Parts: sequence; C-alpha cells; structure tokens
Amino acid sequence: MRLSTLLGAVAVCLLPAAHSFPSTFLSLPEIAAERPAGPPGNGSSPGEALYTNAVTYCAEAKAVLVDEFDIAYWRANNSVTFAFSFASIQSNLNVSASLYLNAYGMTIFNQEINLCDLLVGVLCPLPQVNFTGFGTYPLPDDILPQIPSLAWTVPNLEAYARVELFNTATNETAACLQATLSNGWSTQYSAVKWGTGMLTLASGLVGFAHAALVNSISPAIYRWFDLLTLFQTAAAGGLMHLNYPLVFSNFVQNFHWSLGLFYSQPMQSMISTMRNNTGGKMPGDAYSEVQYINRRQSPYNMQSAGQNGGIDLTDVLAGTTDMPTFISTLKTEHPYVPDTLANTLVKREKIPSVIDQEFMSNTTTGIPVFTNTMGVTQANAYTTVFFYFLVFLAIFIAFLVVVGAITWLLSRGRKIGWATRLRDSWWDFCAANGLRSCLVFFFPIFIFGFYQWQIGSRDSRVTIFLAVLGVLLVFAPLLTVFVLSIIRARRIRTDAHHISPLYTDYHFYHAVGDATYRQYRQKYHFWWFAPVLLGIIAKAGLIGFGQVNAWAQVIGCIVVEGLTLSVQLICRPHKDRKGDWLGAFLTLVRMVYFGLLIAFVENMGVKPIPRTVIGIVQIAVVGIPTVVLLFGLFFNAFYGILWRRKKARVEDGKELRDTASLDEKAPMDEDSVLQSLDPATYGPDHRNDSYGGAGMYPATSDNAQSAYDNAAAGHGGITDPYDPSSGVSEDYTPYHNNYRQSLPAQPSPDVNDRNTWRQSYQPTR
Repeated sequence: MRLSTLLGAVAVCLLPAAHSFPSTFLSLPEIAAERPAGPPGNGSSPGEALYTNAVTYCAEAKAVLVDEFDIAYWRANNSVTFAFSFASIQSNLNVSASLYLNAYGMTIFNQEINLCDLLVGVLCPLPQVNFTGFGTYPLPDDILPQIPSLAWTVPNLEAYARVELFNTATNETAACLQATLSNGWSTQYSAVKWGTGMLTLASGLVGFAHAALVNSISPAIYRWFDLLTLFQTAAAGGLMHLNYPLVFSNFVQNFHWSLGLFYSQPMQSMISTMRNNTGGKMPGDAYSEVQYINRRQSPYNMQSAGQNGGIDLTDVLAGTTDMPTFISTLKTEHPYVPDTLANTLVKREKIPSVIDQEFMSNTTTGIPVFTNTMGVTQANAYTTVFFYFLVFLAIFIAFLVVVGAITWLLSRGRKIGWATRLRDSWWDFCAANGLRSCLVFFFPIFIFGFYQWQIGSRDSRVTIFLAVLGVLLVFAPLLTVFVLSIIRARRIRTDAHHISPLYTDYHFYHAVGDATYRQYRQKYHFWWFAPVLLGIIAKAGLIGFGQVNAWAQVIGCIVVEGLTLSVQLICRPHKDRKGDWLGAFLTLVRMVYFGLLIAFVENMGVKPIPRTVIGIVQIAVVGIPTVVLLFGLFFNAFYGILWRRKKARVEDGKELRDTASLDEKAPMDEDSVLQSLDPATYGPDHRNDSYGGAGMYPATSDNAQSAYDNAAAGHGGITDPYDPSSGVSEDYTPYHNNYRQSLPAQPSPDVNDRNTWRQSYQPTR
C-alpha cells in the first residue's frame, strides 16, 4: 500500500479537469452511491475526504487562464468530484501535459501525456471559450484498499500535484497549476487559538484580582507573564528563515494572537492606503496560499529528482469505453458553479496572479510567510501590531475606569477592607498595570519593530516612525523604573533586618515592585530587566534583523536561553525554591524549542518526513509547560486565601503588610503615637513606660531614637529629627501623609551645639 496509489487516483481527475472540454453535454448515468456532504468546513468530518486546499500558478499563464479549481476524493464511495473555471485565450492550441506528483519531497509520479491521444481527441485543439464545469468520477474498486491509513489521519498532509501544459508547436508553457492535498486534519484549529487565548486572559484576570487586593501574596500576580511568554515564544519559532514542515508552520499559527496579529480587512486597507500615501513601495495584498508556492524553501519543494513511479494513466484515459463514468455541465458565459456542487466543495478565493506570486517566490520564509498566511502582508505587519497595541491600551484604560468606579463605591464608609486599601493606593495600582501593559506587547513590538527597520527605505516613512514610537512606548517606562529601582536599592539600609528600601517604601513597591521585581530575592531585584528583558530584546533582534541568516537566528536564540539557564541555576534568583525550579524549567523548554529548529535549517538537509516528526515533537514541547502552568493557575488563584495564608516574605511586602495591619486597627491614633515617640518632643528626664520599661530615656538615647526610627520607618520613612539638613521625607503612606510637615515648626539646633550637648550629656539609668 503506497501513497503513490492515492496520488495516482487524484491524477485521474486532476488532468482532464484542469483543461477545457468541448461545450457539448456528455450524457452518462450518475453514480448511485450517496456522496458525503463535502470536505471539512462544509459539513463533513476530517478524514472523510482528500481535497485541494490551495491552488496556485507555478508559471506565467500565456494561453490558458485558470480562475478556480477544486477537487475532492471521497472515501465513502471511492469517487472524485471537481469544479473549475478557466479560459483558453489562444486559437488552434494543441497541448501536451506534464503531470508531476510529490509527497513529502519524494517524486511519486512524473509523466508527460499527449492530450490529443486522450478522450477520443476531444481536447485538440482546446476550445477558445470562457466557461466553468463540475463533474464526478467513480474510481476503480481496487484504489481505496491500497491507500495507506496515514493518508487519512496525518495532519497537514504534505502532498501536491502539478499540471503543466506545453504548446506542442512551440514547446512553450501554456499554463501551469499546482494543487495541494489535505485530509482535513490540521494542527491549526480555532479551538486551540481560543483555548490558549482564554487561558492567558484568565491568568491575567486572576493576577489582576490578586493585585487589586493590595496585600495578596499569590504568585498569580506575576505568573501570567510566564504563560504569555511561552505562547509568544511558540509563535516566534515560526518567524525565522527556515524550511518548516507544514505540521509545524500550521501549529505556530495558533499563537498569532499572542503577537498582537489579527486580521481585519478594513484595518489592512487603511494601513495599505496610509503606506502608499507616505512613500510605501511594497505590495499591500497578501495571499494565504503563499506557503504552498513552490519556492526554494517550502514544505513542498522537491528534495531530489527521484525515480518515476509505476503509475501509467494513459490506458485509463484513452477512449470512452475505458473512461470512468463522467458527468459534466459546462457554461460559456460567466464563471459559475451550481449550488449542488457548492455544497460539496470548499470555496476558495481567486487564484492569485503569477506576477504577485513571483514577488512572493522571491520573499524569504519567516515573517513574510507567517503574516501572509493569515492575510496580513509583511509590509503591514508592524503597523498591525502597533494599532492593536493602542486598541489594547484603550480597552485596558476603560477597564481600569470601571474598576475604579466600583472600588470608590464599595470603599465608602471604609467597611470593605480590600476596596479601602485599593482606593488608598489606586494610582500605584494604575502605574503597576501600565508597566504590565508594556510587558504584554514588549516581545512583538521589538520583533516587528526591528523587522520594520530592516525593511528600511523600501517602505513608508510613517511606519518607520511608528516603529520608533512603539519601541519607546514599551521600553522607556520599564527602563525608567529599572534605573530608579537601582538607585533606590543602593540607599543605606538602617533597619535591623537589612531590608532593601525597595520593599519598605509603600508606594514604590506597589507601583513598581508588583509588576517587576516582586518574584525575585532582594539581592537579585534587577533580574526582571537583566537578563529577562534584555534576553527578549536580543531574541527579537535576531529574529527581526536576521531574516536571511537562519543559523544566526537559531544559534543566537539557543545561546541567549542557554546563558539565561546557566545563571539561573547558579544564582537561584527567585524568592522561593518553587520559583527557581519553574523558572529553570521554562527556560529549558525555550532552549529545547529553539534547539529543535536546527533541523529546519535548509543546509542541514533533513528529509521532509523526519522534519515532520520533529515538528510534532515541538508541539509536545509547548504542550507540556502549558499543562504545568494551567495547574499552577488553579493553585495560585486561591493562594493566600484558602491555603498558604501565612507564607508572606519580605519580597511579598511583608513589612508593609504588618504596618498596614496596625494602621487599619487604629488609623486615627498614629499621629499621637509617633509624636509620643519623637525624642524631640520630650526632655532628657522624660520616662516612657510604653517603650522603655522603667528606665529614663533622654532625647539622645539610642533606645529612644531607635523606637522612633522604627515607628517612623513604617509610616513613610520620616527622617532623623536631629538632622534637619536632610529635610522631611517626601515618602508617605496612605495613612500618614508627610507627618513631619504637620508638626509645629521647631527651631533647628546648630549642628555643633547638638554634637557638644550629646557628648557632654551622660544618661542616668
């Protein structure tokens, strides 16, 4: 049982249907067997039919123009249905046909046939008319048992047939068609797109809810980024200059949403018009069949000349007595396919012109093929991502407005704790979500922004400006808070526990830390930026700028992930052991994912079937961490609420949580508490029983000063009252706004007098 038998059967119907028939009706009886409803997408299930899912020109059509061609082989009744629309534009044209069949890069059939010897000569010369037709062929009974079962089950079948017509007088190509076959099974499904998209959305909403609680310790606040990065990496694997197997290139199309790539005809028309009016020179039309064009790098390219198959169709097609039962209806005016056949064949768009395809044939694989497959031309790719980034920001801002209104209503009277906390830290919450918005589009903006710069002067000046603007919008805020966090982390730690100021400043922590460094240990607070974001920029540069260098793209990404994994294993930067294990695991997954892409480098010479197997393995590589993160989402959704409620760490804002708890118990008394602790408000003989036992604590006592400093540190980091030159801290908490500024003005003692007084005074105990 060979696949060549199947392709030979398809050739029986492909050859006559691709050319013209006389405008006479051949009245022959219809087959009695009931026919399935049609190829997948029109009622039938995958595996019931083999059909053409893309038809393209493979050479300039000089004498025969083909507008439409559809064909399907039915498993249930061993028959073939077809529909076509074409025209012969040259009179007295006699042609011969070359039929070529290819499966997974192997030549199955390659034979030249003189059409004048077939069908009792009705094809010589080709009639000069413009017409459509449809028909049905029953095939011999011995065809179906010889078809391998894999032909009905393997997803994204890599098989195609090419028919080339030659003018027998001049030996020039009159027409050339290439049709690919599919069984309906594919690794690209709407259910996968919606499922992964909804999973990411759910992860983001859970993280948003925990962030709104203000004092939540759940990892859900930052774990959504791991899931989004996984899907963005899966999509990025299909943007390189590689010879992908069809099973893999279809799989990565499931994640185009993670890159902000969505198809909208009005938006594409608007972008193309804008580019054309501002100096754009690249075509604005995209063709979804681009991946099927017989380019040098294609899942359908011929790996070797091979040997001709043993199938000979001459005896099958010669004469009417041996010709299969045939029904045909032809019209000579406007292309039209009857409704009865429309229910059995998948309707496609018009076959693209060879001029457009010549442009696509010279286009490298990677970003151009990825975007064109989904209907977005490569020249519009970045602008599409940028516009959807703006749409995302608008929707997110509107969502924040709604949440803010609800929070304000629920916090009236300060009866609902979380609403009160969120209202008091609302602008910190908004700032953190602004940083999260930058992280969502960070990878795609850099990839397609770099690619837009690589296109350079060939495209519109406006798109180049938008590329610069987009990079600044997502990078400048993150770079700014990174610099501020480095400066703040270098401040001297005065507390007994040596806690970094990054985790003791209420507003900075909730405005910046929640979105960036929260999941890392104090020592490695910078990890979110270097190496994480810098690694993303490096990978985006390799993909965007290296569209003609496959080795640089693949090896570069492997090196980036390998270095990241190495420093993760050495430094263990996360705040807990689970974070270290999960971070290392996800980095390893990305490294393996990029490593397997080596098999798709053209000069590696890997055959199509092994490439297909590797593509299936990569699907598993993406699927395993997806399942792990799915279970993690369920666990983290109730983390700190139903379980692990007392697992707060310093990195979770534990110091701020403790302070907030005291403030919530007695928010109105804190001024008096701090004032009672202030050494500047009592003399050297003042006794403070609450904070010193039975001893006398003068103003210069270390115990008194420490008591005040510790209390003030939890309420905004108020400065040393004996150091007026340092000024009053601008830091404050929602419960204590610049406390020192509210105290009566005190004359500032001279520094020299103060030091003299401190040295001469001897406290009594």
